[in-house]
Amino acid sequence: MRVHLIVSSVTGMRKVLLAVFLVVAGCSTPAAEEPGMVLGEYDLRPVHLVSGDALGEVFPETAGQVLCHALPWGDVVGPVQGSVTVAGACLLRGGDRVVTVRLGGPGLDLGATSVNVTVEPSDSAMEDKVLAALRPVLTAPVDLTGADIVDLPKSERTARLCELTRGAPGEDKCVVGRNEVALTATLQDDSNYADHVGGRPALISGSTVSVRIRPDVPVDLRVSGEGARALAESVVPKLRK
Repeated sequence: MRVHLIVSSVTGMRKVLLAVFLVVAGCSTPAAEEPGMVLGEYDLRPVHLVSGDALGEVFPETAGQVLCHALPWGDVVGPVQGSVTVAGACLLRGGDRVVTVRLGGPGLDLGATSVNVTVEPSDSAMEDKVLAALRPVLTAPVDLTGADIVDLPKSERTARLCELTRGAPGEDKCVVGRNEVALTATLQDDSNYADHVGGRPALISGSTVSVRIRPDVPVDLRVSGEGARALAESVVPKLRK
């Protein structure tokens, strides 16, 4: 019986501390750790496939999820179990082999971004096999109808957020009256969020409110300006699944 990629039930973030940051092209790393910061791995969760240039415009964790779901990995590399790093790499572990699929670096050219594959222990033939299998999947047109807002490319994500908030589109944000509203990737653990807004963990600092809208995705709704909390309270229910 052939075993395909095992998809664990969504249980949120598994706080497995790593010794080294896994850096993805286009994803900046803070110069110093913030309080409560963890760098761990996330269980797999359902996502819509994103392909081509658009894959470089999604949040890092979404990119990792897309890469982990792009193929029936059991057919390509053998039985493996997948997880996604907060930096956006798809890790496929099976036996003594680890296959890492991530954005950036040499490999499959998608235009505005690329996909890189490494295999440990080193296996260049396996790397080439994975890239060849990914090519038709990640270069084909896709339909993002019904995709969760946190998984959309930046332009579509911003447009959806502005529609929900009735705000004016800005650069990766919406202007709602005197407030700015955005969805932002974060490395912070929401267990350190001392408040709750809209029934979700929130971190309030001055006139800025950050709300973790889903327990299994490292993305915050960030609202700043006068009356930020009240606006966040009204927006969060529109974003929660």
